[in-house]
Amino acid sequence: MITLWNIIFYKPLYNALVWLVDILPNHSLIIAVVILTILVRLIISPLSYKALKTQIQTKALQPKLKTLKENVTDKQEQARQTFALYKEHGVNPFSSFLVILVQFPIILALYWVFRDGGVEIDPTLLYSFVPRPDTIVNTMFGFDLANKSYVLALLTGLTQYIHLSRSASFKQSATHDKQTDQEKMMAMLGKSMRYTMPIMITIFAYIIGGAVALYWVTSNTFMIVQEWYIQRRLAKKQIV
Repeated sequence: MITLWNIIFYKPLYNALVWLVDILPNHSLIIAVVILTILVRLIISPLSYKALKTQIQTKALQPKLKTLKENVTDKQEQARQTFALYKEHGVNPFSSFLVILVQFPIILALYWVFRDGGVEIDPTLLYSFVPRPDTIVNTMFGFDLANKSYVLALLTGLTQYIHLSRSASFKQSATHDKQTDQEKMMAMLGKSMRYTMPIMITIFAYIIGGAVALYWVTSNTFMIVQEWYIQRRLAKKQIV
């Protein structure tokens, strides 16, 4: 399984990073990381669109689902009407998870590429047609991807917080008396995650190094813009 993952995902992305470093005029690793992250995110954008669309549609149906639960007490009938409601609005609640699952090996491979391919290049991983750059420039704008960076780590946490705050899958309504205990717990969990996850990722981004931190900043920024665009597009179609 690991060998297959290396062949299909890891080595192609690793070689793409080295190739980008080689063809860039200044052999900038920083620019190469940003370009490769954006390219991969653009390639998987159709999958991201489908997942985000499902999340937004599911969230839009929450008031109707809550009314259904209040009016229908029988669990089997409640489940039947719930799936009927999803079908009526063309929503598959499981598709979002499946789409995210498909994206996961690609994103994981990209993470490991930036973790392993930052400063030194492993020639055993290169394809015969990918030249090895004579030099790699790790620094730009005061950032050095060969070392840890407080600034990039803080930017990682900030962009992660913004992304989670705007994400349809993490937005939760404020708790109130009419909510069930489970709904209150989920709302509290969502609120907690918006604060604890960025802090944890900030610490991890600093420990792991500049290249991965820059990848996270670029990826988070791309997803913030992407989700804003998708929400606006769906709103025009009166989906949300």
